[in-house]
Amino acid sequence: MAQPLLSRELAVETIERVEAKLREGFRPAGMGGAGAGAASAAADAWGVSRGTLNGRLAAAKVNYGLEPDDTLYRPRQYQHHSPGAPAMVSQDHIKEPMPDGKPIVVCVIGDAHDSPHLPNKERFYWLGRFAAEHNVDWVVSVGDWMTMDCFSSFNDRATFEGFSKPTFEQELASFHASQKEFQRGLGTLKPRKLITLGNHEHRAWRYDNLHPDGISHAHMVEEAFLQWGWRTSMYGEYRFIDGVGFTHIPFNGRGKPLAQGQHANKAMCDTIHGDDHRATQITEHKSGPFRTPTVYSAATALPNGFIEGFANKGGGTWRSGVCLAKIWGSAVRSWQFTEMSLLEYQYGAKDGADAS
Repeated sequence: MAQPLLSRELAVETIERVEAKLREGFRPAGMGGAGAGAASAAADAWGVSRGTLNGRLAAAKVNYGLEPDDTLYRPRQYQHHSPGAPAMVSQDHIKEPMPDGKPIVVCVIGDAHDSPHLPNKERFYWLGRFAAEHNVDWVVSVGDWMTMDCFSSFNDRATFEGFSKPTFEQELASFHASQKEFQRGLGTLKPRKLITLGNHEHRAWRYDNLHPDGISHAHMVEEAFLQWGWRTSMYGEYRFIDGVGFTHIPFNGRGKPLAQGQHANKAMCDTIHGDDHRATQITEHKSGPFRTPTVYSAATALPNGFIEGFANKGGGTWRSGVCLAKIWGSAVRSWQFTEMSLLEYQYGAKDGADAS
């Protein structure tokens, strides 16, 4: 008969050590939250690797039907003591362990709404200078870099306003001019670039679907971004950097944009998005010993104080600028919003930006 992989004495000791840590307030296996789990804490206290202890737990279950009693877990709670009372047992084990690696620095650009109707491209130079100054690892646009009014369905070309819509070729020329200024601001810095395409870029996909004439304007939009080193993702899709989600706007289960008040309520991870043109940071409580996700809105990158006509001059909550995120251990650890007016003050005409 084959010998057991683990003696019964060692199996019992392994279970007892894990259960002791459960009583101290370390989390049972499978429970999320900050700090080490009971098995990891037991391994550290015993002086064995976590892999070794997990192997012993598995063998104890297979050979003897033994496993830790997770009902022994009692989360630690702070109890107030009057002056002179005995010191509490250390609760250091509750703190979140330091993440691995180093923080990832991301320059986040909100809805820029570049358009031939906004021929001054100096703000893109300022954005590039900001990214270069902070030596970022990534630049992420959360969409609507292009306005794409040429495909807007709100104004028929038979109307006066529709007659003034730019052509697709003019939209692309304007886009390349904005990218040229942004790259000039970046200088020698070569960050990774990502854009989560927004509803304005998506106009090209919608137009192609309604006018199947063999010309893929959507393909040309993606190609234009690729020429400047941008990796694209489709409207509504998420892209992740170390566990933090980036999207133009969170969708509901029917594939439609969520109402703004639902963003934080539905979030399963720290999320950075655009679309609402606001500079907000919202955390909505989730029950349980988990780190509650925070949802960040990246505002706009429009000219300072500029409000699009469709807002009917009601954009009092709009903010224009740029965001800087530091991501570490699957969460946003630092979030900074700098208004466009400060970028202009720091990098404006005195710094040699081409305002034409």
